[in-house]
Amino acid sequence: MKNLISNLIIPRINLNSSESIKEAIQLVQKHSFDSFILFATDEVAFGENIKFTLEDLSALRDKLDSISEDKVLFFLDGENGLGRRCSVGEEHDFSNIEALDDNQIKNIFDSINSELYTNKISFNLAPVVDLGQKKSKVLSGRTFSESPQVVTKIAKIFLDSCADNNLISCLKHFPGHGIVDGDTHDKLIKSSTSDPNLINDHLQPFVDLAHDVEMMMINHINYSFYDSPLIPASMSENIIRRLLLEELDFKGLIISDSIRMGALTENFSESKISQEFILNGGDLILDPIGPAQLIDVIGNIYSKASEDIDEKIKKIIKIKNKARSLMFR
Repeated sequence: MKNLISNLIIPRINLNSSESIKEAIQLVQKHSFDSFILFATDEVAFGENIKFTLEDLSALRDKLDSISEDKVLFFLDGENGLGRRCSVGEEHDFSNIEALDDNQIKNIFDSINSELYTNKISFNLAPVVDLGQKKSKVLSGRTFSESPQVVTKIAKIFLDSCADNNLISCLKHFPGHGIVDGDTHDKLIKSSTSDPNLINDHLQPFVDLAHDVEMMMINHINYSFYDSPLIPASMSENIIRRLLLEELDFKGLIISDSIRMGALTENFSESKISQEFILNGGDLILDPIGPAQLIDVIGNIYSKASEDIDEKIKKIIKIKNKARSLMFR
């Protein structure tokens, strides 16, 4: 069971760190990890200046594949293109994308997603379907529009592009990061908004597209509308289980945003974060500091959630098999 539990965890690889690469090799050899998210630094921020090279990515892939039972799968925050993390590749600013026609938009998205596929990256953690707002630095250049209807329309083109280019896509950051202007990379942000109409505007693109996507990313904002205690969305039963799983009837994989972000690490232990996320409906824990230790953490709650965890693992393996069939057919 311990080796199967590793399916619930997506560790980071910093391609510019020999220590990070060494740790990834050990995770594959000792714990059967077969999926990683790619970074060029250990910094927990948005808009890092350091990037990795395609040569290092290729060498890493060859090394991990040589010791893994299955082809190793890679995740990337490729919303704006491979060039966001890599020294070569597409990198786009979406600030004015709604002024383009659908064909122009599709061409941009196809150039992004085809480049990921060419470099054997199976999971694009995109698109961002948060509503744009002028005060948010962390969302600048990443959102499509301030209108939920326009966001839905453009995001659907992105999802179609991912499918056309054999990638697995992911909506983020549920249930809407645009409702606040703070940055959860740094601290836990509270949304005190109580207006149901405003909340529904931010939620609308997720509602519209929930059945068109196979993954949904949960953010770390506290929404007082759903949780009066200071509980981040990624640990909230009201948001993950009741809203996303039950009310929206989402059937895909639920992935956390990076659990290294200050919103969580400044307030909770990694063990507490992971337990609450899994027990409240989450499937994939993204970017932990101690991925090997989390195997034991999840193992400790297995007895009270064995059937639920078994179903999560089956669902995850199914989507991994799909990703491999698309990438390596």
